[in-house]
Amino acid sequence: MNTGWNGTGKRISIKDTRAIIDAILNGSLDDAETFTLPMFDLQIPTALPGVDTHILDPRNTYGSPEQWQEKAEQLAKLFVENFEKYTDTPAGAALVAAGPKR
Repeated sequence: MNTGWNGTGKRISIKDTRAIIDAILNGSLDDAETFTLPMFDLQIPTALPGVDTHILDPRNTYGSPEQWQEKAEQLAKLFVENFEKYTDTPAGAALVAAGPKR
C-alpha cells in the first residue's frame, strides 16, 4: 500500500488511506476485482468501499499517461539497478525476478 506522494504532488487523503486499511483488515481487498499495472506486475483493485476509485490507478494521478510512463520507467530502472547488487542470494534474485520489468 502506498499512500505517499502521487503524480499530483499531493498525498493520498487520510479518509482514503483509512478506507484502504479498512479494506485490508476486513478482507474486502481479498475479494476486490483487480487489474495488472503494466511494468510492475502489481495487482491493483478497481474499487474499494469508501475509496475514490480515481486514486487506485496511479496512472490517474499524473497529468497525462506519458508523464506516468516516464516516471514509471525511471522508478523501474532505479529498482532494477538497486537490487542487481543482491542477485547473488536466492532472496535477492527472487526480488529482482518479481520486480519491475524494463
